[in-house]
Amino acid sequence: MNTFLRLTSLAATVAALALTATPAQAAGQVTATPQPVAKVKILKALTLTKNADLDFGTVVTGAGVWAGEVVEIVSDGNVTCGGGVNLVCDDTSATTAKFNVSGSNNAVVNISVPPSITISSGANNLTVTTVGAPTSLTLTNSGAPGDDFSFGGQITLDSTTPDGYYEGDFDVTAEYP
Repeated sequence: MNTFLRLTSLAATVAALALTATPAQAAGQVTATPQPVAKVKILKALTLTKNADLDFGTVVTGAGVWAGEVVEIVSDGNVTCGGGVNLVCDDTSATTAKFNVSGSNNAVVNISVPPSITISSGANNLTVTTVGAPTSLTLTNSGAPGDDFSFGGQITLDSTTPDGYYEGDFDVTAEYP
């Protein structure tokens, strides 16, 4: 046999043995990129405290036949007593609904206030429409006066509105988003 063929055959055999004798490289361990991070946000429990009820004060209705007179108390406590001479309001006891919320500093809190409230005197009902209620706030200093909020309301009266002391409960909630 030709020496060249022998050397070529020998070289091919050695190369084949080298390839089969070398163990296959296992799929090595890999690390996720980007690297994952474990996280948790810890917040203090929220507390929501009522500081004042929504109170329109005392309203005296006038004589005659009339309709659609609106009594409104806005967030800053100002009271508007109808648009004419049909109502007289004593707003010395009037207050907006006032609350304090506390929790974690700099946390956003969602506030939920009903758009309307039913108040009753016996079988008679009036609807209070809430005015100026916030939908959220950022806690500046947990529980400090800066974390207070308030809102007002309005009622519509007419000459047939029955007299009486009207009152009704309603829910206000605060929650972290």
